[in-house]
Amino acid sequence: MNIISSLLSKYPADQVTPQDFIDKLTIGNPGWQSAYLAVLLTVIFGLLVYIIPIYLTEKDHQGPYPLYMHTFYCAAYFMGIWVFLDTWSKNGHVVLFLLLAIGEAIWVLMEIYSLQRALTYEKDINWKPGTSFKTRLRDVIFQVLIFLLRFELHDSTMWKFWIFTQILITTVPGLSLEKQGSRQGHNVWLHVTLICVVIASFNPWCNMWAIVAPKLFSPANIPGTTSPGRSASSSPSMA
Repeated sequence: MNIISSLLSKYPADQVTPQDFIDKLTIGNPGWQSAYLAVLLTVIFGLLVYIIPIYLTEKDHQGPYPLYMHTFYCAAYFMGIWVFLDTWSKNGHVVLFLLLAIGEAIWVLMEIYSLQRALTYEKDINWKPGTSFKTRLRDVIFQVLIFLLRFELHDSTMWKFWIFTQILITTVPGLSLEKQGSRQGHNVWLHVTLICVVIASFNPWCNMWAIVAPKLFSPANIPGTTSPGRSASSSPSMA
């Protein structure tokens, strides 16, 4: 329990608030061009990591992502719709939050499509041969419901949660490819895109997490690190 307490004590307790989005993504505010560039790159690569796998699934009748990734992301995006619609309704109906909610809905639809293909094309991969459609559908629904039960992590906008989804999307396909032992359902363009996702999401200069919430994602504020000319004692306190 001491190890768990130590890890949790280093997790930033600060909230990523709707006002952070408004401050950083309002046109005309300082740095808004960099913010929109980071968001645009993330959205483009976020679409490609679905468009390419959908193409591969139709071509090879097998996709690059395991079933649990589809159910996890379906639940995550569904929660995103609710979070951003709620934020939109409570913060002056700022169009940005409505657009984010619509974006989440598009991703949910792509996940539903991918799950339908998994139930059809990958049924003998994800279930024992001969498993009924009713049982397969029940398993998918059950997984989605389980993944809907997430921790808030002191994060009303899910901004901390989304960075975790980027970690999954950029690591699990490679692990799945290694376990599979063949390139079916994969191609070089998908993995080049995933490398671009890593660069866009985790570079320290222009990623939308650090731009929207530098108090949490700026390299200078990572627990256990200090920036040049700054002593450890002056680092922000972490709850």
